[in-house]
Amino acid sequence: MGSGSAPSICEWLQAVPFPFPLLASWFSGVALRLRRDRKGATVVLFAVSATALLGAVALITDGGLVYLTQRRVQSATDAAAIAAASAAGTRSSTAALAAATEVVALNGFTTDAETTVLIRNPPASGPYMSNGQAYEVTIHRRQPMALAAALFGMSDSNIGARSVAVLKGQMQVCLLALNGTTRIHSFNKFEARGCAIGANATGSKAVQIENSGSFSAQGVVTAGNCDGCTNPNVKLTEGYQEQVPPISNPYAQLDKLVPPDPPCTTNATINFNSTTRMPRYEQSHTAFCNKAYSVGNDNTVLLDAGTYIFRNASLSLGGATEIRCNGCTFVLVGTGTGMAASFTAANLNRFLCDNCSIVLLGSHPGQVTFGSLSTARLTAPTTNLYNSVLNGMIITRANAGATGSSGNPTLNLSNLNSIDLLGGIYVPNGYARISNMTAPNPSTCLPVVAGSLEVSQLNNFPFDVSGCPSRNTPVPQVMVPRLVE
Repeated sequence: MGSGSAPSICEWLQAVPFPFPLLASWFSGVALRLRRDRKGATVVLFAVSATALLGAVALITDGGLVYLTQRRVQSATDAAAIAAASAAGTRSSTAALAAATEVVALNGFTTDAETTVLIRNPPASGPYMSNGQAYEVTIHRRQPMALAAALFGMSDSNIGARSVAVLKGQMQVCLLALNGTTRIHSFNKFEARGCAIGANATGSKAVQIENSGSFSAQGVVTAGNCDGCTNPNVKLTEGYQEQVPPISNPYAQLDKLVPPDPPCTTNATINFNSTTRMPRYEQSHTAFCNKAYSVGNDNTVLLDAGTYIFRNASLSLGGATEIRCNGCTFVLVGTGTGMAASFTAANLNRFLCDNCSIVLLGSHPGQVTFGSLSTARLTAPTTNLYNSVLNGMIITRANAGATGSSGNPTLNLSNLNSIDLLGGIYVPNGYARISNMTAPNPSTCLPVVAGSLEVSQLNNFPFDVSGCPSRNTPVPQVMVPRLVE
């Protein structure tokens, strides 16, 4: 093509992609013949132009259909993957896959002669292929090229799209009521540092913040409504969310703990102190059964590290200046017959239990009570030697069928002048009350998950979960589905 001259139609057609070069070649031959024979030139030129125009229309029409189908396929895979990941937050993997299948169908795609739909958990490839929480959706569609095929012999277009979605944490939750309400009242100052307050109840007062002193938290999240979130003393850095899907229970695996059932001890001793030491399960391979056992009535009592199992029996720690242990796991099993399997630490100057877990199991576990302690410290083991599922937990009351009432809490932490709690607390189907407590050294890991919650009269007792990863303590999270591929 010469510089400064306009290209001929043949040269222009040669420069553009297939099938225009074929048109250019044909048009060149016609042009040569026209130079020799001017007869019928107008008719031939019209025919050539019409053919070129028809080819352009065919390409635009079929190309537009391909583009629109590609957009539809991609939108369908994105929406289906998001739906699956979202459903997985509160339902089974089977239900999540079914949700994705439904969304794909609603977008007009089902597996047939022209379409292939694949939905996988986990993905078959990519960086999330070993992630059991990731969901992959792929759609392949054969798009006929009707006009282009007739004019230029073009084959059908194969259109495909793939999307992968997974739930990602948006906000950590330090106080969560699984099936009841979360009530916070009678406080001068309440703090949830970098974490939210949650309740999975659906009522109008699923979360109650009664107008009192200053209240600060990252947010409030509930399946119901929040009564008090708009109070002027309430400061929520990320606001509050109402009528949202329930928050997942990070401790659900604890409900699968099998209650131990060793034979009962033949030892008749029920009161233990510094001179009469309580034997560990690792020594006796027996359980304490059907009686009220106690540790105390002494100045200082040091319990040996290990596991202590009680069946239809209670354990009370009290009447001593100090009771200490490093590495104790107390397992109390309640079957509904005989004595309530309860744990009590009260009327002590100091109760210091590091790397310890209190575990209540069985169909009818009892209560956990801490009260009237001058100084108390209960920290979770990062690795629990009795059962690794208890890593990072200080109090677990699982497999419970009965729910506590406001007058009889299943977990009662109250009247504690100086307490240091470090680890997770899990009391499903139970009522937990935390009141009148002070923490000179505020915990950086104290997530509390219960059936229902009441928190009041706290003095320098902030809730925080920032240090939980170092304790191997799971934390409830508000999860949102995200496309990651």
